[in-house]
Amino acid sequence: MPVSWHGRKGMKRIRIMAAVLAIAMAAAASSGCGADSKDGGDRTTAQPAKQQEPSEETTTGSAQDAEQDEGKDDSAKASGETYRKIPDPVVKDGDKILFVGNSHTYTNDLPGMFFEMAQAGGHGVDVYDLTEGSYTLQRFSDPEDELGEILTDALQSEPWDFVVLQENTNAAVAFNAKKDMYPYARKLDEMIKAAGGQTAFLMTWAPEEGAGAFSREMVQGQLAAGYRTIAEELDALLIPGGEVFAKALEQDEELQLWGEDGQHPSVEGTYLAACTAYALLFQETPVGNPYLADLDQDKAQELQGMAQAFILDQD
Repeated sequence: MPVSWHGRKGMKRIRIMAAVLAIAMAAAASSGCGADSKDGGDRTTAQPAKQQEPSEETTTGSAQDAEQDEGKDDSAKASGETYRKIPDPVVKDGDKILFVGNSHTYTNDLPGMFFEMAQAGGHGVDVYDLTEGSYTLQRFSDPEDELGEILTDALQSEPWDFVVLQENTNAAVAFNAKKDMYPYARKLDEMIKAAGGQTAFLMTWAPEEGAGAFSREMVQGQLAAGYRTIAEELDALLIPGGEVFAKALEQDEELQLWGEDGQHPSVEGTYLAACTAYALLFQETPVGNPYLADLDQDKAQELQGMAQAFILDQD
């Protein structure tokens, strides 16, 4: 399938959007943790993506109990960890950055916000994205999948500096990640390195109200453990979006970081994630950046300050 590359405010994009398939919605609803289903909107194409296989989001019996116990241990280890200090800017002017993910990435256009912040901060980088609702790293790593083929071609046809991977929530939680995320993250990491790039992971945020019997804090701990383990294994960068959400709410419980569905981010939430990515990748404070994403100046500056505090001011 030919890829259409085009510019938008200087941001070059690979974008395929298709309607949510009923089977994906049913799987997400039954799991209670399906935060990555595509919301309604006008981002559709005439050629929908392949039908998504029902995800193996849960197991039964003693195997499930064992995985959950292990996940709880991982979550406890993840709690309170600081982020790896990076002495120099990671991203340099002229670098090419590709964001790969699902509706957590494209809702409110996180790659676009990051690009606008970079431009406003005086950084000349090229930003691309490849996103689709409900997509997993498994599908992105499959050259037989519609978007997997696009990603494979993109990585094989030209060099990249950084590729930011964002996983489906159900696959990324620690008690599922060994089976549902890590094999495909490793495969994509090999492809990224072959293209001359470095892998980064965007840790997402738990649903606002948690998932079933699991509180938001428990789900976020699972996500943190899932992402951190594979990032450390692959020596990849980790953009801790979900943990920054949690820390921000500890400081200001009035923040509205989720949209109406309680799953996807609000504009405030996406802006906080963009500030987090900016602080980590450029090792530069977002405080004072003139790009505000149409937010009130005081609110934008509050979010900028939180990203600085949680990323750059760690001991």
